[in-house]
Amino acid sequence: MKGLAKIIGIILGILGLSAKATKAKKAKVKKIDTKVKTIKKQKAQVQKKKVAVQKKKAAVKKTQKKAPKKKPSVKRARKARASLKARAKK
Repeated sequence: MKGLAKIIGIILGILGLSAKATKAKKAKVKKIDTKVKTIKKQKAQVQKKKVAVQKKKAAVKKTQKKAPKKKPSVKRARKARASLKARAKK
């Protein structure tokens, strides 16, 4: 009987249906699941960083779009003095 049980165990082991085989398969699946979870977390972190960078880029573009203000051309000395004083106050 023991010999018959061993033969049945060997056949089931070959087919992958024995307890040892299922235990090994479950362990492999568990390892893969943990790797998948860590990769998902990393992916979410990268996505958050990407969104933050895109917001910063948009803010930089908005500031760059402003047209430069032309300084008024001054033809007389009094106006030149007044404009310099106004700039100094700013």
